[in-house]
Amino acid sequence: VQIGENNYVVSSLKDQSLYFFELRNNKILNLERVIIGERIRDMIYYNNKLYLYLEDTASLAEISFN
Repeated sequence: VQIGENNYVVSSLKDQSLYFFELRNNKILNLERVIIGERIRDMIYYNNKLYLYLEDTASLAEISFN
């Protein structure tokens, strides 16, 4: 999911984590792993917020970007 001009986030079901990174000239820069601790089924970026649909507890999580 694109969260900025060159910034992206991807999720991992098995790893239960989010990966934030910058993509420039087809190269991944500044890769950062954030452990969520639950399987992430889906995510949506809307109005500077990332909404996560978590599988294990059938819940939603919200991450705000300022």
